[in-house]
Amino acid sequence: MTVAQAHRTAAKHQPRRIALFGGSFDPVHSGHLGLACAADRRFNFDEIHFIPASRPPHKLKQHLAPFPHRFAMIALACSDHPHFVPSLAEAGEDFSGTQLHYSVDTVRYFRHVYHGDRIFFIIGADAFLDIPMWKEYETLLGLCDFIIANRPGIRPEALRLVIPPGLMGRTDAKKETEGGPPSQVVADLQRTTIYLLENVSSEVSATDVRRRAHRGQSIHGLVSVRVEEYILKQGLYR
Repeated sequence: MTVAQAHRTAAKHQPRRIALFGGSFDPVHSGHLGLACAADRRFNFDEIHFIPASRPPHKLKQHLAPFPHRFAMIALACSDHPHFVPSLAEAGEDFSGTQLHYSVDTVRYFRHVYHGDRIFFIIGADAFLDIPMWKEYETLLGLCDFIIANRPGIRPEALRLVIPPGLMGRTDAKKETEGGPPSQVVADLQRTTIYLLENVSSEVSATDVRRRAHRGQSIHGLVSVRVEEYILKQGLYR
């Protein structure tokens, strides 16, 4: 048995770390990739699934680029990262991405597919503050661990305030990720942990990328080279 085979055999007996990173990704940009890489360095994931949202429930009135384009850009952006996975979890039966999907159902799907593995949900601080408005949010908080990408001005205390007190677990729970350095813990819940990832805010926004593309201005550096080429060739956002 080679060393690589031995590692693979050992890995089969250990729960994998699977991260779910959802969003409109219209388009996926360097800020998204930077956040995923930072989370990966901290938590040492086996896979990070980039999940383009079908019709985000909180953005029903917002016009999004067609799902196939957003998925294609994610596939291109992930191609340089071996364990970044472009996901069709919210593509729907016809792969059009026109059906409404809720995060709690998407996490349930991944819990079924990756039974026995540890699931993490990557989310921005602003979105986490709105989580009480999400479908079955108390259930969602108990289904997987959360990694909150913080931005300047948001304190951990504010993030804790949106968590129902009844979900809180023991205060002496482990404060570290297994096998890695200590991570700032927002809250230990009964079955899950909510972590904070600092210093990951980015000046890049999808709105700015779309605006610049619409005006015919350069988007070089704001998105990966392959995504830049795709946007230009497809005439997206013009």
